[in-house]
Amino acid sequence: MTAITVHCLGAFRDLGDRFTIEVDDVSVASIRDAVSRHLVQMNRSDLEGVLKRSVFAEGDELLKDHVTVSGQEVSLLPPVAGG
Repeated sequence: MTAITVHCLGAFRDLGDRFTIEVDDVSVASIRDAVSRHLVQMNRSDLEGVLKRSVFAEGDELLKDHVTVSGQEVSLLPPVAGG
């Protein structure tokens, strides 16, 4: 198991600045699944739809679900609207 720290931005800030999850595999898809389980545990399944439309980033790089992270920290970026 690998501990990954997830930094929360936007709508996810209600969960705090960050939280840590445990994953068997450090792909973004596995991290997304672990975050989904974390949301259910936190009684915040209302954020599931936002999670599905969100992206993860490592540093300045936006990550696709098939990518493997190299570090132990990612940022969770919800979709934004604006002009």
